Amino acid sequence: MPSIVSRLLTPSIVARRQIANDADEWSIRLAALATLGQYDGLTFLVDGAARSRYAYNVADEPVGDVATRSAIEETRRSGATVQTRTAIRLADDRVAGAAMVAPLVATDAVSGVLIALRVGRSFAAADALTASGVSELLSLELARETVAVRDAAHRRQAFALYELARLALFGERLLETLQDVTALVTSALDHDLAQIWLFGREGALELSAARPRENLRFEQAHPSEHDALAQAMQQQRLVRIGQGALRPWVPVDTRELIVVPLADRARSLGALVLGRTQERYDESDEELASVLGRFIARLVVRAAAVDRESTAQPDADREWEAEPQLTGS
Repeated sequence: MPSIVSRLLTPSIVARRQIANDADEWSIRLAALATLGQYDGLTFLVDGAARSRYAYNVADEPVGDVATRSAIEETRRSGATVQTRTAIRLADDRVAGAAMVAPLVATDAVSGVLIALRVGRSFAAADALTASGVSELLSLELARETVAVRDAAHRRQAFALYELARLALFGERLLETLQDVTALVTSALDHDLAQIWLFGREGALELSAARPRENLRFEQAHPSEHDALAQAMQQQRLVRIGQGALRPWVPVDTRELIVVPLADRARSLGALVLGRTQERYDESDEELASVLGRFIARLVVRAAAVDRESTAQPDADREWEAEPQLTGS
């Protein structure tokens, strides 16, 4: 039988928590950090992030309280830890009367503020040091998450470029291959829209592949009638346009477009059109779009050559039909 001492020193068994999403992960992190700082509520705001707000025991939006919003603005401006009176409702139906706002200062990759709340007691000068330590731990977690998201995006981009290279080398049927390309671009590279327009015999751009293809008003366009297409074709450079300049050859909910010219040396082949409905594009997206344009242009040239060879082959076989030795072979 184990002794009393061994039973006292044995850690208690805690059931494992189920983590289904990011909100579950952050609830555990913030609950632990709130315990370290002796906070009744804890949340944070990241500058320039489109994330959902994660919080521990906080029901109201901190920026909805005038005094707390002023403290947040002061912390962002000066980088100092600020405390203020507040009236923010917590998830347990209590109301926090004191708030401390500290900057997220641990890394250059993350900037924002930490908001700690207490009920029935204020913050002392020593709490500022504690808030600084909690801020560093929180910033490191945010930086780690940012790096993980960035690495995952890089892996998806590398996979997409590998698949495009494979299609450029081994793709045979042009239209089917281009449709595979648009599906790959939208699924792996965070685009909501992908279209490939190629010049037809009459000099007009014809929609060869698109995803999605539903709700398009027409599938043929003359570059001279559309500024973005004309600019991309004539100047042979990438064009990025916003919602105010969009045309009916893209869905109406498209927020921003990138038009990339497709060319084989000095010969213009068509255009790659990429679009998003929510997020905006940045310079890195433009650089990657240019790379995609070069891959797709090579793919179009090779697949078109394979198509020509396959259609010419039956004509080449007819000259052997008169040979009796080969009849029925």
